Amino acid sequence: MGESLFLTFIGPPACGKGTQSELLQKHYGIGHLSTGDMLREAIRQQTPLGKKVDGIISKGQFVSNEIVRDLINENLDQPANAQGVVFDGYPRTLEQAKTLDELLGKRGKELTIALELSISYAELVDRVTGRLIHRASGRVYHKTFHPPKVPMTDDITGEPLVQRKDDTIETLNERLKKYKETGTPILEYYKSKGKLVTINASLGRDYTYSMIQKTLTRLNFHKKLN
Repeated sequence: MGESLFLTFIGPPACGKGTQSELLQKHYGIGHLSTGDMLREAIRQQTPLGKKVDGIISKGQFVSNEIVRDLINENLDQPANAQGVVFDGYPRTLEQAKTLDELLGKRGKELTIALELSISYAELVDRVTGRLIHRASGRVYHKTFHPPKVPMTDDITGEPLVQRKDDTIETLNERLKKYKETGTPILEYYKSKGKLVTINASLGRDYTYSMIQKTLTRLNFHKKLN
């Protein structure tokens, strides 16, 4: 079995990256680095970087590649991430993909595999328009596929869920256009390195996860790494 497992998901919005990341984290005992979660946690703890991020977001500005890089860099040194990490929402650009290789290389590591989650447009529409969010934690539900136990209520805190204003077909189309522009170079980059595997994510969470596990088994990853 391999010594460490570092992998990333590539795919359009609502393709299931977050869900599959959490499943892999639990099964293999590796870290899960979500850019959104890291930003929220840094703000919550009011670390120096978190204060900087808080100020940027409060002004309605976008967090720079440099700040996201610094977050990834800090978290890679955490003990929970020593045996591996599933990166969720990173990289989003070719520049970030190359940066990730550099950050791992400094630690004598490399990305094991990049998993592309391919999904039909009709399925994306269903997922996006039915999505529900718990704002404080970022937990995601769905009216049909993953409904909360109590309608419009977070299972853990009991706080209300919301449907984001941008979870519309119009916004989805804009995000898909952006993804095609930024995602295609990333896919080509990992393909050129022989690290890209495409998974059909249109057939549900369990099927997608089973295909991911088969892929990792072929790479000699079978169980928890720690």
